Amino acid sequence: MSKLCITTISDTVGRTPLVSLSGVDGVSHGVAGEILGKLEYMNPGSSIKDRVAKHIIAQLSAKGISKSAPLVVAGPGNLAISLAMLGRSLTCLLPERTTTDRVRLLKSLGVTDIVRTLDGALPGSPEHACEIGRRIVKHRAGSVYIDEELGDWDLSACYDELAAELIEQTDGALDALVLGVDTGNAATHLSRALKAKLPTIQIIGVEPTNSAIGEQSVDNPLARRWLCEDIGRAYAPRALLPGSIDMWIQVSDRVAYSMARRLVQGGVLAGPSSGASVAAARMYAVSACLQPSSRVAVILGDTARNYTDTLLSDDWMLAHDLLDARMVADLQRTQIEQYRAASIEDLQLPAAVTVSENDSMHYAVALMAEHDFSQVPVTGPSRRLIGYLTLSAAQTLLDNHVALPTDPVRKFMLRFNPAPRNVGSANIRKEYWLITPETPLSELSRFFESHSVAFVTDASRKFCLGIATKQDLISFLARRHTFRF
Repeated sequence: MSKLCITTISDTVGRTPLVSLSGVDGVSHGVAGEILGKLEYMNPGSSIKDRVAKHIIAQLSAKGISKSAPLVVAGPGNLAISLAMLGRSLTCLLPERTTTDRVRLLKSLGVTDIVRTLDGALPGSPEHACEIGRRIVKHRAGSVYIDEELGDWDLSACYDELAAELIEQTDGALDALVLGVDTGNAATHLSRALKAKLPTIQIIGVEPTNSAIGEQSVDNPLARRWLCEDIGRAYAPRALLPGSIDMWIQVSDRVAYSMARRLVQGGVLAGPSSGASVAAARMYAVSACLQPSSRVAVILGDTARNYTDTLLSDDWMLAHDLLDARMVADLQRTQIEQYRAASIEDLQLPAAVTVSENDSMHYAVALMAEHDFSQVPVTGPSRRLIGYLTLSAAQTLLDNHVALPTDPVRKFMLRFNPAPRNVGSANIRKEYWLITPETPLSELSRFFESHSVAFVTDASRKFCLGIATKQDLISFLARRHTFRF
């Protein structure tokens, strides 16, 4: 077998890249030293927890625990994803703030037993994940409870490997390591391993504003709330050994999420906790007055792809006030100001050419070819718009003899109707969005984020007045000399 072929997924864990973040907007400006990102999200399960899962599985095997033994796993979700990816059956205990993207991924991995736990529950309380997990294990013979926070698993070798990678990739020239703190295992073991080789290195711990892990903790932990996942606790985890962290930096949700978006824009597809760590690295670099030769490494432990409904959603970010002022201004300019209150009427679209649902497929294809159309609206009784037919689909159906030239268009058209797809029929129903000449171009632009063509009708949806595509918007902006695409 070729040396390039790896036989198991677990063999791909680790050896993640270390890259300069100088090309990311807002990271290196005004900083003398170099900030480097350790891309742990490039592990096969897209998080640093792949390393942890690999070592926990090895210890389960060493204890003689069967591979089929059900696991009960507590945490924000990344460890559960990693264990499921490596073939383990498990029940997952997730905090309420864990994103739906992770839940969907866990379900796709075969995890159907997911229990939500209370954010900020204190150890010993019945609502704490540990207490819930122990109750589940008690009633499930042969199951094993896994919770990094309890320190039941020896993760020293796991983080020794990561520390060795950092030293090798920097040739031992590393002045500080910045990482988010949650269970405390990574901070404890990386601090120990790195300081054994680099005695002067500074370990910077990062937590959300209102978290109670570091020295800046405040009273009333049950009142603490933050959105950033994978870092922070309402109490100090027992796995975090005193003295492991040289400096604590708290980062607000807005700073964390805004920096994460800047990382994504710079090609670094890391999540909010990574955004918090990079922002903290910049704060440290500025305050420490680094030399030009200084190097600060940041652990980027999770992927932006786990946050499609949150971090990557402009609407969600705006609704939760998580974009900084410059990002808000850029978004407003992109979504609204470039169109200057223009509507579809300003596109000056030609009048729509339509076919009837009773017209033949041959006629519809000939009409689209004559006018160089990619699609044509289809009308029903009283010439009401009921759907459309695309040229590519019609030609394919005719070429493959699925449709006959004499067949009516209604058999193969795409219908605007919320009803479900008809099993056994080529007729597909599509959700209909009302778009009129008065629809603002800013709304039309958002429509084109998930659709290729817009059929413009009157308010009663009776007549099709025109057809608009993204190209019409581009041409409109070019005419206004404000082209931004």
